[in-house]
Amino acid sequence: MSSKVHMHEVAHHLQKTAINNDDAYRDAFARSAYNRYYYGIFLTVRTMFQSMNTKWSELPHAAYPEILTGQIEKTLRSELKKAQKNGDGQLVKDITRTKHSIRKLKDIIVSANSLRVVADYQPDEPVDFINSDRYSLRKTEITEAHSWKEQTNALCQDILETWSQIYV
Repeated sequence: MSSKVHMHEVAHHLQKTAINNDDAYRDAFARSAYNRYYYGIFLTVRTMFQSMNTKWSELPHAAYPEILTGQIEKTLRSELKKAQKNGDGQLVKDITRTKHSIRKLKDIIVSANSLRVVADYQPDEPVDFINSDRYSLRKTEITEAHSWKEQTNALCQDILETWSQIYV
């Protein structure tokens, strides 16, 4: 099992521990769950970058959204023009879809990293325990953070599939 899968399982364990606790550590478990969910998706994106360009996987967290909407999207725009010129309708469709995937993945990364920073460095910002099985941080429910893994996996798969069509 890869570390990114482990990270998600650890996050889920922390999520459940926060929900099942009523003591002074509840807040810390809740914050740690957001942190681990973020790192799970970070590792997934880093693995994708590693397969696309090994240098990208060595970049700091803050560079990830820029790589997606910068170099990767620029490459796709260029390849889209070529595909349109060559009449490759399937590749045009795939690149167009993947450009949306890139934007969505960027949004997830930015949002997740922002919540990680709040969870780690702003302990005075409260975790809102909504009811017995839900809580949120900055109005982002933990169930949304839990869903980042599945969304990120699908988006990375889409990006890699289109990338592999370009770089056969």
